[in-house]
Amino acid sequence: VAQISGVEEPLSLRLRVEGLATVTFPKVRDPSELRSDFNGKLVRFLHPDGADIQEGEPYVELEAMKMIMSVRSGVAGKIHHTVGPGAIVGAGDLLATLTLADPSKVQMIKAFSDVFKLSALEGSSSLSGSCADLLNIAGPSISDSIGSVLCGFSTS
Repeated sequence: VAQISGVEEPLSLRLRVEGLATVTFPKVRDPSELRSDFNGKLVRFLHPDGADIQEGEPYVELEAMKMIMSVRSGVAGKIHHTVGPGAIVGAGDLLATLTLADPSKVQMIKAFSDVFKLSALEGSSSLSGSCADLLNIAGPSISDSIGSVLCGFSTS
């Protein structure tokens, strides 16, 4: 019997299969959302609301443990502040949004709408593409444990 534990972190979901592996699933990243990488206090924005900023340009200063660190933008665009100076922020908190300068340069995430096929089961008539079918490949005990964790239940 495999022990599986799951922990939701501010920027990801971490699943640990006892004795086998730790898998981290990053949360969806939207480049038009500028988020804090760590806990701290927002000292100041380096650009006024509505200003244009470039890719890689610092846009805000955060203080953590008496150190002031700047956070850089991943893409170019027009910044819109969502919190003010002095705000206490946690990892993953939204600091500002961007109206992207060139939306075509950003790869957007789309929901998968096709049937997922595993090469080992290509000829199988039992493959419907459902999560339950895919988990049954690993065996009933692991399938039940992973399904329980993903549904929010404790396996211990």
